[in-house]
Amino acid sequence: MRLVIDYKRCRKAGQCSYLHPELFKVDSAGAPVVLVDHPGKELHEAAEEAVDLCPNGAISLTEDP
Repeated sequence: MRLVIDYKRCRKAGQCSYLHPELFKVDSAGAPVVLVDHPGKELHEAAEEAVDLCPNGAISLTEDP
C-alpha cells in the first residue's frame, strides 16, 4: 500500500502532520509531505486513521501496481 496526498483536494488543515508526525511533515508553504510512502505493518493503523480524519479526503492508501 502507498500513502498518497491529493494536493488539489488538500486544504492544509494540518491534522495529518499534527496527529501523525511519524508519517507526515509540513513544508515551508504549509502543505503536508508524506514521510513514509509505504507504511509497514507497524504504521498501517496510523495511515488508515490519517485517511479517515482528513477533512477533505485528500489522503488515501492506494494499491501498488
